[in-house]
Amino acid sequence: MQIDSWIHHEVFSFQWWLLLIVFIAPWFIWWKFVDRKRLKEILLFGLLVMTVVTIVDEIGCQLNLWEYAFDLEPLFPRLIPVNLSALPVIYMLLYQYFSEWKSFTTATALAAAVLSFIGENLLELTGIYLLFKWKNIYSLPVYVVIGILLRGLLKTLLKTEDEAREFR
Repeated sequence: MQIDSWIHHEVFSFQWWLLLIVFIAPWFIWWKFVDRKRLKEILLFGLLVMTVVTIVDEIGCQLNLWEYAFDLEPLFPRLIPVNLSALPVIYMLLYQYFSEWKSFTTATALAAAVLSFIGENLLELTGIYLLFKWKNIYSLPVYVVIGILLRGLLKTLLKTEDEAREFR
């Protein structure tokens, strides 16, 4: 029934095309601007972001805080274009361009505000994102914490690896 509904009501709709663009376009932008000398480190950060935002999204949907009326594909009922493309690319670019904690935190807070109050509102206006027991203001600290915690985790892992190399 889910696949049948998707075929008859979602695929090739305006919202579906918008989600397709949101899924593909960020990776082209990322590839143009990524620092290829730090490719592994930046991609690892992006994979951490993908993992965490997908888990957070799943929890929010399971708790009926929000839901999505349109999906890019019918099998995974979460916002794949945002979780696996837009957010990781945004965070990876922040990670790459803002190497100091102060500038990274400031840029992350600004990006979080744009994501919370512009990005999420646009998804609501298009009928893709449905809020039940959630408000966009709640997303702001979530976006900030994700960036800061994952940057801290990755920097700790990289430092540990460097220290381990010194002992060899």
